Amino acid sequence: MRQAQGYTIITGPDPGTGERDTFTCAHCNRVVVVKPMMRAEDMGGICHLCGDKHRPAFVCALCVGKSCDPFEEKLKRIEKYGKLR
Repeated sequence: MRQAQGYTIITGPDPGTGERDTFTCAHCNRVVVVKPMMRAEDMGGICHLCGDKHRPAFVCALCVGKSCDPFEEKLKRIEKYGKLR
């Protein structure tokens, strides 16, 4: 991945031990494992409203096509609702 946001170490009997690049979905906060040389369209997509030209906002395959609702904004709404209770 050109601009990896993180990585994970996978261990187990089947694939063995290995490191993989990951990214966190900007809309739902899901961690997605990225295969080597995978295109952005294949791993989900990029939200041009959340990101900027220096740091794209990757979204998972489940959030592609949905309206832009950043995870940070969801947290703010949840916190605001909690304060009102």
